[in-house]
Amino acid sequence: MATAVGEKGAAATPSPGRMLLRGALKRCPACGAGRLFSGWFAMADRCPGCGYQFAREEGFFLGAYVMNLVIAQGLVMLLAVIPTIVMLNADPDASLVPVIVGGLVGAVLAPLVFYPYSKTLWVAIELILRPVDETEPSDVRLKPR
Repeated sequence: MATAVGEKGAAATPSPGRMLLRGALKRCPACGAGRLFSGWFAMADRCPGCGYQFAREEGFFLGAYVMNLVIAQGLVMLLAVIPTIVMLNADPDASLVPVIVGGLVGAVLAPLVFYPYSKTLWVAIELILRPVDETEPSDVRLKPR
């Protein structure tokens, strides 16, 4: 597995659970450093703490976009589709305005809010499934033990 090496020497490889927690907190999954974003949407190319290169190949963040889409669609289901079925089953003449508002919140706001978290979570998932090895010379500070 990958080992983060900083100025203080080699550190132990974090567990998969710790990597996912770091990703959920918008931190580097490899070393736990923060400040990965210069704005809400602009993620650094490398970790400021360990130098880990986040986008390991072209199209790397496609998984993050899919994760973001799944979260948004799940919220639309919870905030709009299921309530519509329940409301119309109880009262066929019920107003759907609250359901439409809920659906818009799930479809528009959720992807915007979850965007940076989906990127750091995806980096964590990718690092768990495919640790850094010698074939990635650009990650000079992260080498297998």
